[in-house]
Amino acid sequence: MKMIRGTMMVLAGGILLLGAQQAAAQSAPAKPAQPAQARQAQDPAAEAFKAWDKDGNGNLSLVEFRMGWQQVQRVTETQARLRQQFATVDANKNNAIDPAEYGSLMLVRQAGKNAPQMSVFDLDRDGKLAFGEYVKLVQTLAPDAAKAATK
Repeated sequence: MKMIRGTMMVLAGGILLLGAQQAAAQSAPAKPAQPAQARQAQDPAAEAFKAWDKDGNGNLSLVEFRMGWQQVQRVTETQARLRQQFATVDANKNNAIDPAEYGSLMLVRQAGKNAPQMSVFDLDRDGKLAFGEYVKLVQTLAPDAAKAATK
């Protein structure tokens, strides 16, 4: 039973962290290569296990696993909705939100004069928003919705 739990945990943790890492990687500027020691310290499965092990006893109860799995499901669903919205706004289908498309974003229109300039979210300074940068925009302009998606 522990082996099954461990296998399911690795799968679920990988799904949760993969989505977050992919979004961040798409928007983050290139980083210098990390030493092998630093890369080994980052273990997504161990990090997910630790986050899900609420009582810190080194085992996942069924309740802890269900809570973690539900979080993975919410994050996955949110990522899918955000990707769909991103694709809808990307009128020229170049896999990016250009300045003209930025103005058509509902969150930007709702913010009106208070909307931040696109450059605030354009982390790699290429004049357009990749999906990960778009996610940061949503987290900034709709923080309550972003928090609800990750609870």
